[in-house]
Amino acid sequence: MYVLVSRWARSIMAWPLGVAISKEAPDSIIRARSEYGSAFLITVGDVVTMNAIKYWKKPNLAVMDLKTRRTIGIESLNSFFNIVINISNRPATLSIDVINRVSNAMRMALGGDNVLILVDGEEDLLAIPAVLMAPRGSVVLYGLYTGYLIVIPVIDEYKLAFMKLLLTMSPIK
Repeated sequence: MYVLVSRWARSIMAWPLGVAISKEAPDSIIRARSEYGSAFLITVGDVVTMNAIKYWKKPNLAVMDLKTRRTIGIESLNSFFNIVINISNRPATLSIDVINRVSNAMRMALGGDNVLILVDGEEDLLAIPAVLMAPRGSVVLYGLYTGYLIVIPVIDEYKLAFMKLLLTMSPIK
């Protein structure tokens, strides 16, 4: 299991790790759509996933915890996906099991299924394995608590940055 233990590593997660779009939906999603229209789409977060479905397209792979801002309940979007995978993920952690399940979900999505990962716990850090496992040319979207839509074009430089981020996490047993 990997855990964010240092203040520095935690502070990194508060910064946009991609292209930050400061506009509210639908403008932010429309901007992302105009740049990456036909890309393999991965969303991390409930509001981002709902807005992507409403203003762009159904994500190939989506990660949700059915909460926004940690407490406000969101309705499930299960009906938009033909495969739903339930996982547990403790705050500020990424277990090997979670990483493997994201890998399996990515494989299914690349095979043509629309896959939803429902997280019991915290979904934020699942953007890390999503970027690392996504094929080049894909796009990962997530929302930052400050209201920004973060767009991560999956290119070698972002894969390297996310690998370095994963390596800042402390492995624990």
